[in-house]
Amino acid sequence: MDDWRDRIAALPDEQRTMFEGGTLSQFFLRWPLTASHPTFVGSFYGLLISLSLLGPILFIQSEAGSSTYDSLRSWSFLCLSLLMLCGIFGGVSALTVAITKRMPIRLEQRRKYLFPIPFIGLLLFSIARIEPDLIGISDQLGWVLLIAPGPLYIHLSYAPRWRLLERLSRGLELDETPMKVGKDRDLDSDLIEAVDEIHGEE
Repeated sequence: MDDWRDRIAALPDEQRTMFEGGTLSQFFLRWPLTASHPTFVGSFYGLLISLSLLGPILFIQSEAGSSTYDSLRSWSFLCLSLLMLCGIFGGVSALTVAITKRMPIRLEQRRKYLFPIPFIGLLLFSIARIEPDLIGISDQLGWVLLIAPGPLYIHLSYAPRWRLLERLSRGLELDETPMKVGKDRDLDSDLIEAVDEIHGEE
């Protein structure tokens, strides 16, 4: 059911943003809610990481004397591992949010800080693997910076938002008391008002 899209589209801009989120959330929410489950979004992020690692992995493997076939096989195994890992992170976030009923955190003001982190991680990972003596750190920091932003976004912003929309699509009441998470949770009054408007239209 997509009638939730029509009901949310009728809300004022600020209230609609509470449900739809920013550009990234709106991109995923173009899909049906089943296909845009946090588990699948997490796996999609894992795929993006894998694609960014294709070049460095092939170069590192070729420098070690591996054939192209062996390099691609190593990358394929890494790709599947990242898909599973990030998908599990997304699933755990969806389960946690379903239990805690936590409201989404708006990340618009933090996006400019989160966006470059995976690229920094990719750079550190590549340097640590290709020229380990250049920066004197292991590739583990690169891995953390590369992987962490996606699961954090899903856990803090996307999974709670998806839960609200999934309940709306099934015609269920949103009668939970918003839980404060972080210093910006006073914005929940906008969400309560938007929920009241949606149920007033039913």
